[in-house]
Amino acid sequence: MFAEVKRMLPISGDDYDAEIVTQIKAAALDLTRTADIILPGEIEISIDDTTGAVTDESTMDDELIITAIGTWCAMRIGNPPNYDNLLKAYESMKGSLRLSGHYTDYGE
Repeated sequence: MFAEVKRMLPISGDDYDAEIVTQIKAAALDLTRTADIILPGEIEISIDDTTGAVTDESTMDDELIITAIGTWCAMRIGNPPNYDNLLKAYESMKGSLRLSGHYTDYGE
């Protein structure tokens, strides 16, 4: 999951890896707590404070969730000139996820 999200960002190198890990976790919390999205997999990513090595044992492979989380990260890391467009895209994806029976338990 970490590698997929990182590829979506206009970042090279490893300088932002810790921030990417933090923002991935924040996005997952936003989806689950503010939109009641049920994630179809686990997000288990950590970074070694000494070496900076990222360990990703996530089982999340849902492309829509990864895209939403990647959009959140693109919006939150640095000072993107297209912040407003990223925010609109993220909110739109979150709304679509919320309306889908695949990602919620509203219909049960």
